[in-house]
Amino acid sequence: MIVLALVLDAPIAARAVRWLTREPRVESLAIDGVPAQLMRPARKGPWPAFVFVTGAHPLRRREPVVLRLGQGLARAGYLVVIPDLPGLGEGEIMHTTLDSAARVVDWTTRRADVRGGRVALCGASVGASLALLVAGRPELAHRITVIASISPFADLEKMICLATTGCYEELEPQQVTTLLRRVVARSLLHSLPPGDERDRLLECVGDITSDDRDPLEPLRQVDATGLRPAANGIVQLLSNADPARFRGLYDGLPAEVHSLVARLSPLRGASGVQAPVELAVPPLDQYFPPGEARSLVGSLPNVRLTVTATLDHTRPTLSRVRLRELARFERFVVRTLAHAAGR
Repeated sequence: MIVLALVLDAPIAARAVRWLTREPRVESLAIDGVPAQLMRPARKGPWPAFVFVTGAHPLRRREPVVLRLGQGLARAGYLVVIPDLPGLGEGEIMHTTLDSAARVVDWTTRRADVRGGRVALCGASVGASLALLVAGRPELAHRITVIASISPFADLEKMICLATTGCYEELEPQQVTTLLRRVVARSLLHSLPPGDERDRLLECVGDITSDDRDPLEPLRQVDATGLRPAANGIVQLLSNADPARFRGLYDGLPAEVHSLVARLSPLRGASGVQAPVELAVPPLDQYFPPGEARSLVGSLPNVRLTVTATLDHTRPTLSRVRLRELARFERFVVRTLAHAAGR
C-alpha cells in the first residue's frame, strides 16, 4: 500500500503514507561516472534492493513518477538506485547505455547494506528491455531476484521497421509515435563514427524534446551523395516508408549496426535470465505492439504477464480504471516486492 499510494499519486492515501512512514535518506552520487540517486530507508539495513532503469526521457531520474516510485520503495524498506544512464536523456540507446546499466547493478550488489548481495531490477519502456538484458548477463544473472519489466520491446529490428514504415510483422499499417521514430533514428545515427557528419544528421532529426515534427522527414531532404557509405545506408533506411524495401535496406547496413540491434534486443540477448520476470503491459500500447510482450513470454523461462488498463504505456493511473484492472496491477506489484524481499 505504501508503494501503490505514492506511485498512483492517490491524494489522501499518499498524504497518509508520508505522515505514517519515515522520510528516506536520499543521496546524489556518481557510479563509475554515471549520475545516480540513492534512496535508503530510515531504519537500519541491510535491505533488499532495487535498481530502476528509466525509459528514454529528458528528465530520467527526475521524472515525477520515477521519484514517487523511489520514495515509495524506500519508505517500504527497500534500498533504491536510479541511474541516469548515458543516451536515454537524449533519446539514444547505445552499447554504453547497456554496459553502464550493468556496472550500476554490479556496484549495487556489492554494497554492504544490500541484503545477500542480490538486487531486483525494475524498468520502464526502453529501460524495461535494458533490465532484461542486464539480468541475462552471465556474471549478474545469479544476483538478480526478480525483473519487473513494464512495457518493454522484444526485438529492436522490428521496432526499426515499425518506426520507419509503420508496419509490424504482417499487420495492417499502424500509427507510430514521434518519440519512437526519434529514438530509433538517433540510436542508429549514433552508431556512426563521431564527427561532423554524425552531428549534422543528429541535428536533422532533432533532440528528444522536439516532439512537434516528424524526425524522419528532414532526412529525406539530405543529399546522400555526399555521405560516407555507412551514413548513407542508415539515412536511406530511415527515409524509407515502403515495407517491401525494408529488408534489403536493413541487410545493407554496416555490421556494427546489426551487432548493436542484436545486442539490444531482449529476444536475442536475454536468454540467460534466471530470475522470475514480472511483465506488465497495457491492453493497447501506443509505442510497442502486443506481439512484443507475447514474444518475451514465449522466450523467457519464468515469466508472468499482466495486462492491465491501469498502465498508460508505463505510467499507472487511477483515472477511468475499473477495480479489477487496478487489482491486476496490485498483484503485479505485490509479487514483485515479495520476490525482491526473498519471500
